[in-house]
Amino acid sequence: MQGRNQHHRFSNAKRAFAAIGSVVMLLLSGCRTTYITQVQDRDTLYQVAPFLYVLSGNYDGAITVSQFKAAGTLGIGTFDGLDGEAILIDSVVYQSKGDGSVVVPNASLHMPFGACTLFDSDQRRRMKHIPSFEAFAKALEASFGDKQIFYAIRADGLFKSVRVRNCDKQEKPYRPLAEVTKNQHEITFENIKGSLVGFWSPPTTPAAIGVPGFHLHFISDDRSKGGHVLDLQSDSLDITLDPTPRITVDFSTPVTVSLQATNVEQQVHSSEGGYP
Repeated sequence: MQGRNQHHRFSNAKRAFAAIGSVVMLLLSGCRTTYITQVQDRDTLYQVAPFLYVLSGNYDGAITVSQFKAAGTLGIGTFDGLDGEAILIDSVVYQSKGDGSVVVPNASLHMPFGACTLFDSDQRRRMKHIPSFEAFAKALEASFGDKQIFYAIRADGLFKSVRVRNCDKQEKPYRPLAEVTKNQHEITFENIKGSLVGFWSPPTTPAAIGVPGFHLHFISDDRSKGGHVLDLQSDSLDITLDPTPRITVDFSTPVTVSLQATNVEQQVHSSEGGYP
């Protein structure tokens, strides 16, 4: 009996070591996409790099578009050199360029920052008579049952107007984000059907990690126009929420520009458009 028990324990140990070895081999082989897909659950926000990295001017990415969309079906981000805004919707990544036009980027293009999740339509509501982004944000935030977790957001409808910003691709040496956005392109689209996608982060989120409050991007229904949302007006929007209690932040993005660790909250406010 003792011999059989020892053999059983030895077999279990072998299986455990084999499983651990498989994970280690995935990590050592650089198979980021497979690893992300294996470990992530549907209630996790996956983020490429702390926000402080891109805020400071680290615009060289470590993850590809293909790897990014393997981790989620809805999300936002940017591309190498801060070349426009990323919109991940319905499992497809789009790139809004400096002029507000939208293309489908090459799957091998790198991303220095992004956030995505496996989006579930857990909560639905309709919001009417929306005079501004500030009104939209305050009303939606007030409806959250738990203000200590993240929310993935999608809002669809006809926009009377939506004001967005996009940045042109930057050249080295890279400047901090708050400086770059001083020269951003701001465009207003009128009477346009489209979607807002992005996230709300709880106020306890450190600004060095993420953007507290709302961080949303827009894309038109015909996938031809988009950008980082600054303001909006709409008579009615259909909103879908996915409450998300967990976050995974990848710190492997290269840091080639010194991190700007002072006045981080002010830098975020300046670069992200002064969200409420």
